[in-house]
Amino acid sequence: MTEHRFDGWRIVLAATVGLACGIATLGASTFSIFVGPIRLETGWSQSAAFAALIAVTFTAALMSPLMGAIVDRFGAKRVILVGFVCEIAIFASFALQGPDIWSFYLRYFLLSAFALGTTHVAFARVITLWFDRRRGLALGIALSGVGIGGFIWPLFVQAMIEAHGWRMAYVLLAVAIGVIALPTIAWLLRDDPASLGQRPDGDIDDSRDSAIAQPVTGITLGAAVRSRTFWTILLTFFVIGFAIQSALMHLVPLLTSRGISPMAAAMAQSMMFLAVTTGRLVTGWLMDRFFAPHVALAFLLAPIAGLAMLAMDIPDGLAVVAALMIGLAVGAEVDVLAYLNSRYFGMLHFSRIYGSFYGIYSLSGGVGPLATAMIVERGGYSAAMFTLCGLLVIGCFALLSFPPFPATSTPTKA
Repeated sequence: MTEHRFDGWRIVLAATVGLACGIATLGASTFSIFVGPIRLETGWSQSAAFAALIAVTFTAALMSPLMGAIVDRFGAKRVILVGFVCEIAIFASFALQGPDIWSFYLRYFLLSAFALGTTHVAFARVITLWFDRRRGLALGIALSGVGIGGFIWPLFVQAMIEAHGWRMAYVLLAVAIGVIALPTIAWLLRDDPASLGQRPDGDIDDSRDSAIAQPVTGITLGAAVRSRTFWTILLTFFVIGFAIQSALMHLVPLLTSRGISPMAAAMAQSMMFLAVTTGRLVTGWLMDRFFAPHVALAFLLAPIAGLAMLAMDIPDGLAVVAALMIGLAVGAEVDVLAYLNSRYFGMLHFSRIYGSFYGIYSLSGGVGPLATAMIVERGGYSAAMFTLCGLLVIGCFALLSFPPFPATSTPTKA
């Protein structure tokens, strides 16, 4: 009897490690850790420092569709490896940061432009090509890398800052990425199952030629943009991303403003990302069994409660609980987006369409924290957290309006 090998779970492992070290994870989990000591040295205001996220998000919004087209054309692995080399070099360059804030903005712009290949845009395409019936679970496991990295990196960075200063912390972070991510991606990642003579989900087929000949189905980016579903997804996840990413970026400043030590605040942020891991795995498993927009809605209920708790002057222990509740939804947007993208629009222009979604999601991650910083400067963190609660409630109602998946996109149950 012939033994049939399936390398899909090896690909998932590579994607998990890559996303744990990618710019989306590092930007979200370490920005607020670095910005405190940098502001102490430079004297920048909070809103001025957080404006660096605008450079990131506007660049990502503009370039994600282009990056998606590059991934669709040349394959994900090459793009990912080049992205990590750029990410490492740019992070190391922060050690040379001076008092001019424009160079701080420039570095974040360069990260967004040249390290975009380390984000979900490339990795989500790989996973969706390798899996169909178990796509939700595979995406959930791979994207849980954001939670794993988000748990580790704040503690690592805070410890390096306390031991060596923020400049050396950037260098050591770059070294760690190079040691962990580059060899893993180079060794384990493959663009699609046909490249190894395999089929999605490990389905048995003795003919390598038939594995290669499987057509890529779906609609073009132009056709997707002309559909109501595209704009419903785009606007819904902009609102959700605005609220969730704002809460993420402001957790450490909020806690330290209430007298919590920087290391304890970093621990709370790490615990938030620990919840991300659980949320991703459970979300992925549920999406293979239930309608994905309703799964996403269910995972927004705990963050609404968590934000309401942070709006009040609660004890330190409850603040960690609130962070955990918010963490259940952190990054679930991109997990659900990838799944919805594949089911509604297919794989023909997957990365182009997903790049458009990811670009707008990234934009919400820059506009949201900056707008939240402005609310904080005028009305305090309580007003800001209640505002974010309201946005998530709007997002929940929007998710109820999503149409059923096309019949041809529904996976066959094993």
